[in-house]
Amino acid sequence: MDLTNEKVLHNSFGPGTVTENGEGKVTVKFADETGEKTFMYPEAFEHYLTISDSSKQELVTEEIREKKAQIVEGKRVEEQDRVDEIERLAAEKVAARKKPSRKKAATTK
Repeated sequence: MDLTNEKVLHNSFGPGTVTENGEGKVTVKFADETGEKTFMYPEAFEHYLTISDSSKQELVTEEIREKKAQIVEGKRVEEQDRVDEIERLAAEKVAARKKPSRKKAATTK
């Protein structure tokens, strides 16, 4: 989402204006000696930044929810892959133990 020229409020730095955003980052120009600061996008809007336009703030909040859901799903898939690999290795180990034993040939005396 293009947030260029949007007014934002930072918890510590106060009001500012978005000068650029993209590639997971947003740059905000603040007043006084604070100058420009770059933040992770959209994560910064979860704790530090608030957009003046409430409809855009809601859209960013939805992006944060979606990103969190993707992270949770990715972790779930990784865990399932790990469990599947453990089960596969355990099955191989059991199969290796159950190799048929050779019967000794009958000897005649």
